[in-house]
Order: sequence, then structure tokens, then C-alpha cells
Amino acid sequence: MHIDGVMNYSGSKFKLLDQIIPLFDTSKETFVDLFAGGGSVYTNVVHLYKNIIANDIIEDIIKIQEKLILDIDGEFVQSVKNLSVPCKTSQEEYNKLRESYNKNKTPEKLYALMLSCTNNMLRMNRRGEMNQTWGKRCFNDNTEKKINLFIEHLKSEFNRINFISMSFEEVPLIKNSMCYIDSPYGSIQDENGNITNTQISEAGYNILWKKEDDIKLYEYCLKINENASSFMISGLLTHNGNTSWLLNKLIQDGFKYIELNCNYDKVSRKKNVDKNSKEIIVMNYKWEN
Repeated sequence: MHIDGVMNYSGSKFKLLDQIIPLFDTSKETFVDLFAGGGSVYTNVVHLYKNIIANDIIEDIIKIQEKLILDIDGEFVQSVKNLSVPCKTSQEEYNKLRESYNKNKTPEKLYALMLSCTNNMLRMNRRGEMNQTWGKRCFNDNTEKKINLFIEHLKSEFNRINFISMSFEEVPLIKNSMCYIDSPYGSIQDENGNITNTQISEAGYNILWKKEDDIKLYEYCLKINENASSFMISGLLTHNGNTSWLLNKLIQDGFKYIELNCNYDKVSRKKNVDKNSKEIIVMNYKWEN
């Protein structure tokens, strides 16, 4: 049974773990979760690698997970409870907490906001401020159960997990590593195959992503390959008649790809969902069925 992360996270690969984990290169010593988000991937491969690196550019997202694992006396969880409970019944309290977080950011405040906001999903504006709306939710029994499972699963492995927060291109290349890359949905290509400023799909976590980031990530993948390490990158190859520049570029370079089985009717709230969307993984290592 897979352990879910401790927060809902747009783009989470939890429902795809059965498809992607068996394809990871487990011959490597270190697993790098380059865009860790809510943590559903590294959490479920911690037993397969000697070392784990969990990175996300949003520092408080990483701090929430790190603090939970170290929360032996329950002080962090209690602080989150105290902050989130009023937000179930009072939009005013929620808005005050959101304003407080944006002025003075702490992981406790962000986690409380995520437990109280619409769909429990993080959303930020271009200034890096949390701007998700009130969702009439709060810390509840299911939250506590999820947290307890997460802590129990990882507390004995903490010394092997390195939590970091930096832009992906700043994460050092590590020899003998397996890097999983679940990046924000990036830029589409035009009819000539050139990269554009238009993103293939919209999500609250990729508002700051630009075409320059796709180019940097493409170059980062090539560096991993040159470093004799392994990478797997996942994302939408095609969506709404558009094609991902980054994924298509890697495929053109000769890297292997596999299409994932996704039910977009279930994951999309839109009525006219593109059923021809193709989610894939691209790998730089050999894998035989």
C-alpha cells in the first residue's frame, strides 16, 4: 500500500505510483525528487535507495514535511490545529491568517491555510503570495490519520532524507543517482517546433514557470545524462491539440518514452476535457518490460 503525502497537491502523482515506481532505476544509491511537492513520490521509494533528496522551491512546503517527521512532542501539529480550526467557520479568520502568512511566512501558517482552503490546494500569485480562497475546511480526523501514517512511515528513515529548497537548476548533480522530475506543465511548441511562452496546461503551482525554465530543465536533463546518472521526467506530451516542447525535444534526442494510463475524466473538473491528452514519462536509461 502506498502512503499519500500529508497535503493535497495539484499535479500529485500518487495515483500513478503503481505505474512509475516499477520503472525507476533502483541500481542507483541516491534518489532525487527534484520537484517534491506534497511528497507522495519520495515517501514511497525511501526503502529502495540508500539516500533521498527531496527538493521544492517553496521552502515552507519542504519545511512542513521535515517538521512533521521531527515532531516527536506534537508541538508542530498542535500549532497547526490552533491556527486552522477557526478557519472552518469563519472566512474572516481565514483571510486574516492568509494575510499574516503573506507578511510573515511560516510552515505552520501555510499548512493551516492549506487545510482550510478550497480543495486544500495551494495556489500562489506572481508575487509568491498565497491567494487560494476559503474552503470551509479545517484540521480533522482524516488529516490526523494521514499525518500519523506519514510520520510512522518515515521517522526511522529521517537520517537518510535530505530536505532542501532551491531552484531546480541549483540542485547539485550527484553521481550514481536516480532523479525523478515532475516539473510544472511547461511551454508548448509552435508549428516549427520552437518553444513559446504559452503553457500546455494551467495549474496553481506553475504560474511562475516560464519558457526559460523549460530550456534550463532540458539542459539539466542532459547534464544528468552526461553525469552517468538516471532521470525520469513525467508530464503531458500533448493536450488540447498542443505539444510540450520539452518532452518532445527529449524524445527527438532519442530518449525512451512510455505513455501512462490516465483517466482524465476523473482528474479534471472541466466538462470538455481533452480525452486525447497523453501523459508520458521520458527516461535516459534502459528498461525492459
